[in-house]
Amino acid sequence: MLKSLKKLFTFSSTALFAALLAFPMAHSQGAPDASVSTVKVMTYNLFQGTDFTEVLSAQSPLQFLAATQATLDDVIASNLPARMQAIAHQIAITAPDLVGLQEATLWRKGPGPNPTTVLYDPLQELLDALNAEGQHYSAVVVEDEYELQGPLPDLVNYLRASGRNVLLARSDELDLQLSNPQKANFSVLLQLPTLLGPLTITRGWSSVDAQFHGQSFRFIITHLENPIPQIPATYLIQQAQAKELSDVPANTSLPVILVGDFNAIANELTDPSNTTYQEMLNLGFGDAWLDRNPPRPGLTWPLDNATNLDTASQRIDFVFYRGLVNARTARLAGDDKQDKVDGMWPSDHAGLRALLQVGRQ
Repeated sequence: MLKSLKKLFTFSSTALFAALLAFPMAHSQGAPDASVSTVKVMTYNLFQGTDFTEVLSAQSPLQFLAATQATLDDVIASNLPARMQAIAHQIAITAPDLVGLQEATLWRKGPGPNPTTVLYDPLQELLDALNAEGQHYSAVVVEDEYELQGPLPDLVNYLRASGRNVLLARSDELDLQLSNPQKANFSVLLQLPTLLGPLTITRGWSSVDAQFHGQSFRFIITHLENPIPQIPATYLIQQAQAKELSDVPANTSLPVILVGDFNAIANELTDPSNTTYQEMLNLGFGDAWLDRNPPRPGLTWPLDNATNLDTASQRIDFVFYRGLVNARTARLAGDDKQDKVDGMWPSDHAGLRALLQVGRQ
């Protein structure tokens, strides 16, 4: 929300990576290592179809009505149903054990305010598409974020957006035992002035404790505030949210895996948001992409539908970890032009896959 304005591999290396993710690690003699657990994780920002720029910048009632209609038009044009099928395919390629989703926004439209008729439910569409791919996942934690709504030009119907982040887990992996689901809003949040009054952009995190192949760990997902250059305090808000992740959900004796869209640019050292990324490293988190040092820069945003080229210029989506965890592989998803559906990228973000070992550094 409010975003400021590579291909994966050859077929052979993609197939090799998929095979690697499909099986737990073992000793060279073939005997399983009981002291470690190999877990596949993924993070994917689904792209809700709009960044609400027109709505949040409207200065008159007529502008607000036009902005609500423009938002609806953008969401429809983003082709959420087809894109959820494409993202489901990306998830199915390696069948991660745990997935963090951002911008799984529920869209509703009808007589308002507070319409209840569902226009798009990307979470359900994604789960249905995964099931069609032979993959079985369930939503372990649904974390509600911001709520935006406004009248359409007919002054009868309203458009309503309910932001959500979702923690998915494989439901057919019998050895994956989950407990202690948690979720919370950050204590430091952005408040924006709008035509209808102050609007608080609610963001937060969710987590679950997992036991897998004899090892326990905590899996956390999040979506940090996106800084606005014209509002310097937004960088401080993002940094405070990152610190809260370390102090609250990641404050555990368990090994921690933390994934999400951090809106902090890792590859631009002069960008103020890079301070948040450096803060995560200073707090003792490893960065799966950085630690595996692949030849590609790992850029995840933005993927522009106006071209078939990979236009991503920022690395803002991460798999972090702390404690007895070691990254084995990290690869992008949905960033190859062959991944497009109906001429559109699956999302304006590339997804990020990682293979991690828990129980050994």
